[in-house]
Amino acid sequence: MVDSQDKPPVIQASQQVDNQRPKGEDGKGMNAPVRESDLWRSRLDLPNYEVREAARYAHIHANTVWRWHKDTTLAAREARSKLSYLQLIELAVAAACRQAGMKLADIRVARAFYAASYKTQHPFATLTLKTDGVDLAMDAGAEALVIGNKGGQLAWKDFIGARFKEFDYEDGLATRWHVAGKQSPVVIDPRVRFGAPHVAGVPTWLLRDRWEAGEPMDEITDDLSVKPAHVIAALQFEGIDPEKRRAKEWQS
Repeated sequence: MVDSQDKPPVIQASQQVDNQRPKGEDGKGMNAPVRESDLWRSRLDLPNYEVREAARYAHIHANTVWRWHKDTTLAAREARSKLSYLQLIELAVAAACRQAGMKLADIRVARAFYAASYKTQHPFATLTLKTDGVDLAMDAGAEALVIGNKGGQLAWKDFIGARFKEFDYEDGLATRWHVAGKQSPVVIDPRVRFGAPHVAGVPTWLLRDRWEAGEPMDEITDDLSVKPAHVIAALQFEGIDPEKRRAKEWQS
């Protein structure tokens, strides 16, 4: 960490990463004509994920989702409403911070700092973040990080949270979440299948349903053009052990 006396003022930290502010939320480009290929961006704020579903993806209890929205750890959300893609990613980031050992108070402070400094309603979904379990930081150039829960102080880039490698960022937005880890082909991407978890473009729920209906592996892979390993990964993500005998099985 850099000594506090050597840290530049917070305003300099904000200016350093000004060009990383997300477009299409509160940044530039909001009034530009929407290309057909970018229509998926209009769905980022639409309610799409049930609370229990989002909690399962983030490996937390459903009651925790409700509590974090209520105690301002995350932005306010209407009671009983589904989560949007941006809210889902914010939930996932907050959960990753907690699982890395961060205190909720520090997560709240960091989120408030980023939201104000970079003028975004969903900072955890639109800024490339990292954590060491104590502080939450975002990239501020080639060698530095801005520590959100310490008022924007700068620190050297000497830590990278493993969980944060699950998120891929493009143009200041977390556009892809490797929800089962980078080693798994299961991905959530708002541009594919309306943000449903998928493998090679095939929703995991579809593979689960066809497996539970008793279809043979070769029928599934041939019909949907997916690899057996993708089917197995999808089933495991859906909580199914593909090694167990199914209640229904098609007879050849």
